Amino acid sequence: MPDLGLDLRYLRNLIVAAEQGSFRRAAEVLGASQSSITRRVQLLERRLGFAVFDRTPAGIRLTRAGARFLSEAARGVNYLDRAMQLAASADRGERGVIHVGILASLNSGHLREMLAAFRDKHPNVEVVIHEATPQECLHCLATGHLDILFLTGVEAAPGYLAEMLWKESVFIAMPSEHPLAGRDEITWDEVRHETFIVSAGGPGAEIHNFLVRRLAEFGFQPDVRIQQVGRETLMNLVAIGYGLTLVETSFVDTKQQGVVACRVAGETGVLESSAIWSARNSNPALKRLMSVARAVKIAAASARRTAVGILMPLMALLAPPGVPAQIPDLFL
Repeated sequence: MPDLGLDLRYLRNLIVAAEQGSFRRAAEVLGASQSSITRRVQLLERRLGFAVFDRTPAGIRLTRAGARFLSEAARGVNYLDRAMQLAASADRGERGVIHVGILASLNSGHLREMLAAFRDKHPNVEVVIHEATPQECLHCLATGHLDILFLTGVEAAPGYLAEMLWKESVFIAMPSEHPLAGRDEITWDEVRHETFIVSAGGPGAEIHNFLVRRLAEFGFQPDVRIQQVGRETLMNLVAIGYGLTLVETSFVDTKQQGVVACRVAGETGVLESSAIWSARNSNPALKRLMSVARAVKIAAASARRTAVGILMPLMALLAPPGVPAQIPDLFL
């Protein structure tokens, strides 16, 4: 029985020798001595139990058994080379799979921009999106079914890393037929008796907390009802009059039929969006995803600074005498 525990160098020497038809030329291609090539081929032949080459004054040629062996061995070497290349590529984060949990709409905004940029930059990494309630996503993160979770708010926990990525101003979404819908901006006092609805999943919990906290500052007790629905259905409920809700800046860019978003006068509050992942996660694609997310974060901050720099002189001219210039919340 032949010993199949062969050094890959022996197989490569054999393949190159067969291609060149000469041990001397194989040695030149491989940058080795002819004696070492000859010795390795001879050792391989002894282990296999048959001659791989016929030696002639004109050079070498494969025996029938050698040709059959080489056709199979070369395929195996190519598979191994391919496997090594893919493994190295995955180790660098250029290939592989990353499981991403999201709690926000992908209609627009920085999250959509980040995922699109990652797809363009790393097309060989498969991104699997999971959309569920915060509790379900955090459970999947803890059990290793998610590599990273993007959520509204910042939740740090032992053993996890959290990073705030971007901030978005809050707007009130209401039916297009609502009496306040035609206004450029409204006040919290004007909606103090309104019913607000939030979703059980997505950023619903953060919006609920923001509403209660914000309106409590004005002495209001908001009527906030939780709907066991996703973001899209929630906005349809708003459209048909089930209640108002809060939306982030990115929603303003979308076109939701029957819904309008109004800015709240003097409102400087923001909803923070962050990423959370396990400190023990070794998926190389995770580092590349966060690199893209940070690039989007930097670009968003730069765009805000540019907008403020352009608008501040204009707002100063438009402001009444003695009143400080204010930048619209959309650009904060």
